[in-house]
Amino acid sequence: MPTLRLQDTEIYYEVHGQGQPVVFLSETACDGEVWKIYQVPEFSRDHRVIIHDYRGTGRSAKPSMDYTTKMFCEDVAALMDHLNAEGAIVVGHSMGGRVAQLLALDHPEKVQKLVLASTGAHFPQTKGLPLKICKEMIEWGHEKYERDHSVAVGFTEEFVNKYPQRVEHYLKVRMQNLCPVEFHLRHILARQSHDTSGRLKDIRQPTLILVGEDDRNMTSELNHRMSSEILAQGIPNSSLVVLPNERHSYFFANPEAAHKIIREFIKD
Repeated sequence: MPTLRLQDTEIYYEVHGQGQPVVFLSETACDGEVWKIYQVPEFSRDHRVIIHDYRGTGRSAKPSMDYTTKMFCEDVAALMDHLNAEGAIVVGHSMGGRVAQLLALDHPEKVQKLVLASTGAHFPQTKGLPLKICKEMIEWGHEKYERDHSVAVGFTEEFVNKYPQRVEHYLKVRMQNLCPVEFHLRHILARQSHDTSGRLKDIRQPTLILVGEDDRNMTSELNHRMSSEILAQGIPNSSLVVLPNERHSYFFANPEAAHKIIREFIKD
């Protein structure tokens, strides 16, 4: 089992394929296994795809300490050093997009192109645990919350009704190594305290911003649709692509469309 031992944790990772590195960064409290459903098979055909489990998730170690997106960024940077993976295409989904922003800002030599998928720069008001999340997680229980929230936020009702087996397959992968509730909450705290809003102008890499047209779930004062507009306005060399009839999980609901857009972006 490939792991990288760092000073205060151990990070599980996988590498698939050969070529220019593509680093995929998952959403809040999500390990790297989900990328193996569609993205690893697609991009490992002509790239070296790197996935990993954040500290606190999957097969990585789970130290009980305060987490930050900067900490996640430094873990990824150390992994890229270990794998000699500079000049990568970095794809960050949701919280992973926040980590990706820091990677582009603090380790610019590691990032040739940046894909920020359904993410944002900051939450101006909600810095702690959002009340809605805490309420639902307590009332529903952690496992039911993760399952039901993933479906409601990730997929349209039309998709759920039309492709129930695809949704169930995604959930099986997403839930098979669910991180303990402590670390889910630590990830949420890291996400909510992230703030690159004053540094967006310093992101110099070509940047693709992706978001679903219906990615409008509100747990804080900004949803992903709103946050993506802020990113597009703030990052100089960026383009915004809105996917119609999609919510948060288009990488799994409509991978063909997402892959086509990313490939168009990275081919130049």
